[in-house]
Amino acid sequence: MATEVNTTHWDKETDVIVVGYGAAGGISAITAHDAGAKVLLIEKMPHPGGISMLSGGGVAFAHNAEGAFQYLKRSCNGTTPDDILRKMAEEMVGMIDWLTQLAKVSGTEPTKTETRGHGTYPFPGTNEIDSIKLKDFPAYSEFPWAKGLRGGARLFKVVYDNVNTRKVEVLLATPAKELIKNGDGEVIGLLAEHEGKPLRVKARKGVILACGGYENDDAMKLQYFEAQPVYPVYLGNTGDGVKMAQQAGAGLWHMWHFHGGYGFKFAELPFAIRHVWAGPRNENRKMIWIAVDKFGKRFMDEYPPAPQDTGTRPLEFYDADIQDYPRIPCHLIFDEEGRKIGPIGIPIVNDERYNASWSEDNLAEVNKGWIKKGNSLEDIAAQIDVNPKILKATVERWNELCEKGQDEDHKRPPRTMMPIKNPPFYVVEAWPIVNNTQGGPEHDVEQRVLDPMKRPIPRLYVAGEVSSIYGHLYLEAGNITECFVAGKIAGQNAAAEEAWDSV
Repeated sequence: MATEVNTTHWDKETDVIVVGYGAAGGISAITAHDAGAKVLLIEKMPHPGGISMLSGGGVAFAHNAEGAFQYLKRSCNGTTPDDILRKMAEEMVGMIDWLTQLAKVSGTEPTKTETRGHGTYPFPGTNEIDSIKLKDFPAYSEFPWAKGLRGGARLFKVVYDNVNTRKVEVLLATPAKELIKNGDGEVIGLLAEHEGKPLRVKARKGVILACGGYENDDAMKLQYFEAQPVYPVYLGNTGDGVKMAQQAGAGLWHMWHFHGGYGFKFAELPFAIRHVWAGPRNENRKMIWIAVDKFGKRFMDEYPPAPQDTGTRPLEFYDADIQDYPRIPCHLIFDEEGRKIGPIGIPIVNDERYNASWSEDNLAEVNKGWIKKGNSLEDIAAQIDVNPKILKATVERWNELCEKGQDEDHKRPPRTMMPIKNPPFYVVEAWPIVNNTQGGPEHDVEQRVLDPMKRPIPRLYVAGEVSSIYGHLYLEAGNITECFVAGKIAGQNAAAEEAWDSV
């Protein structure tokens, strides 16, 4: 939202306002502060961390800028201008050095051994890209409201410590409501809400929107996503930054694109749960299930190269003859041997209201009714209301392919295949889930928000998920890198603006 004003009444004044305290917002605040600006960092949730805290904590970096640019260009498939991708690639080359400097405040450093060795997909330049994490250190216990992946907590702890060391002013439980513009179209402040009251904040230099995507806004997902429904992992991102930028005149890009796979959604919890086969595909790791549609037929490679990137796309198919999505929900079928391998779900939560967990042997979830159990495939078919002959034929076909050592139907890598033979059998519903969205207000290489005519909206910047560069495919660990790169650029450029009240 954006309101034009000629008033001089402000409740608070600063140089740069940063909206959203995840990794992108924290880095934006750090760099704006270091460039000499007075910074106010606001977050609508009661705690900082956003969805960044729920990440695996990997940071993508590049050995060579030209190779990284070629990789990013192919990944984005024409949806993002070259100058933005080149800047990203150049900044990725120095990522380890910068992360090392930031990590000193927390008494840690990046690992030297946990690099991936290639990009997510076999595109030109893939061998010039790696990812790295921070060494383990006491971080997770400081954020008791966050549960799940520890790597993201370690990474956010470094951001958090750097914000605190600089004594940046932070207001939590302070949702942004509207951008404030002057008669010349410049963004000069922000209307927020704090302790139940309106808070009008003057921004002498600029506003940086770093408040995440729209994965928990049902109305926006209905308009932009092909699949319905798509359930969120994180509840805090409701499209606030996208909407505020739109009312200020922003154009949008690649709104359809989200980073997500198939996963679990149960009535007891308002958020989705990811399955544990995440990150770049491990072609030596068994995946215990096959996925079948509402007719009991297999329809996909259940273990794509990046399961949490494109894993949801096969579920998006809409069958016009039946006027329905025959793969939403789909059903994952496995046997007793698969059940014993380990937990199939990993709840990741940054919300003190919920305390989700998953048992090591999946039996607690069986007892809850989340995973259904049957002594035969006919029992399973009855529980999911499919033709038992079709389901049995589907599983028999799968077992034949496992014996051959080749998935002739959907090309799943051979060493990931596992037969489904030993009763009891199990089935669990799987839905499209969104880890984070990639679309939002379009920006230029300086992280300035652009209007539909590609003109910068004065003094309005973006960083992170709210306006990601990834318009077609994702680079694993790339959104976290983007938080650092975009936050650095946005913070420095916003701080460099001439104060409008001194002009």
